[in-house]
Amino acid sequence: MTRFGRAAFGLALATAGSGVALRYRELILIGLATLLVFVTAVLWTRSRPRLSVTRILQPNRVDQGSVAIATLAVTNESRRSSPAMVALERFGGSGVSVSIPRLEPGGSHHRPYRLPTERRGVYQVGPLTVSRSDPFHLMRSGQDQVPTDTLWVHPKLWQMSPFPNGTTRDLEGPTSGEALHGGIAFHSLRDYVLGDDLRLIHWKSSARTDRTMVRHNVDTFQPRTLVVFDVNRSLYEEEEDFEHAVQVVASLMVANAAHNYPIRLRTTAGLAIGSETGDRNEQILDHLAAITTTADASLARLAPYIASERGGFSLAVITGRAGVRELASVGPLRRRFSNVTIGRIGTQGPGEIFELPGAVLINARTAVEFAEAWTRRIRR
Repeated sequence: MTRFGRAAFGLALATAGSGVALRYRELILIGLATLLVFVTAVLWTRSRPRLSVTRILQPNRVDQGSVAIATLAVTNESRRSSPAMVALERFGGSGVSVSIPRLEPGGSHHRPYRLPTERRGVYQVGPLTVSRSDPFHLMRSGQDQVPTDTLWVHPKLWQMSPFPNGTTRDLEGPTSGEALHGGIAFHSLRDYVLGDDLRLIHWKSSARTDRTMVRHNVDTFQPRTLVVFDVNRSLYEEEEDFEHAVQVVASLMVANAAHNYPIRLRTTAGLAIGSETGDRNEQILDHLAAITTTADASLARLAPYIASERGGFSLAVITGRAGVRELASVGPLRRRFSNVTIGRIGTQGPGEIFELPGAVLINARTAVEFAEAWTRRIRR
């Protein structure tokens, strides 16, 4: 029963009851006529057409504010025409209404519709409920159709440059299959492919395996960056401040990964992702689409783990309105890194850069301000 139907049903009962009490036959007839309309509405909505509905979600990963289109393919499988209906597509905590026209027996209809992508997040699309109503909109019946799909809305990205230095100093130090080819550090042996330098052929292994094997050398002089993201809820006065911080982190991660530079992200809530752990850009952005603030996250608890990792590379700490007390744990880490940058997002001011002993502090209200300050910091 719709909201209008509940009001009309109550009025019908009141009218019929008043007619009986006052012995007013016209009121009784009006009340009974209204109740008869309700009986007709119930019979109308009990007759449900047989519909086959499929949903195509493409793409299922988009950037914040980009276009995400879902297409419903509806087919009437009954022997009679189906009336015009409205499909309610659940999207997160809200709903999107999609109109379906009248279909002849065996008829089909494709209806594309746009999903809201203004907010970052991981959204469940569906289930889809197809409903029909009587001509007076007193009753409505619905049936769930296609199952749910997942839509990842990635954070908005801004143009940023990776750190220009912060390199692995040891020529024969740790190597990775993700490292750039062509260096002098030996990583592994692999099969020869057309175009390989013949001077890299490893003859002993080739003779032993009866296959042409070459030395796979990599370049260990790659800028390496560690990004620490403070997700403590108390440091972000407004939700938008945290959203801008997520955009900053995502932009830094993608900028380094685009140059094949090793980068790792560690949050104060325990998440550790990045190209150094084998994550691709899509996986990194999926994690950042779902990231939220927590009440018990702390830079102080994370600092000892950072201190135990291999140093000699660049460190970027992205936080909210952190003060001296929250940033005190970063001080002892400055000696372990070639570059240290602290970004405070949501702070007041023009986004100027203030030099700190052994570190650079960037105060920015938005991700755009941070990107501009970051560019100036890199060009120095």
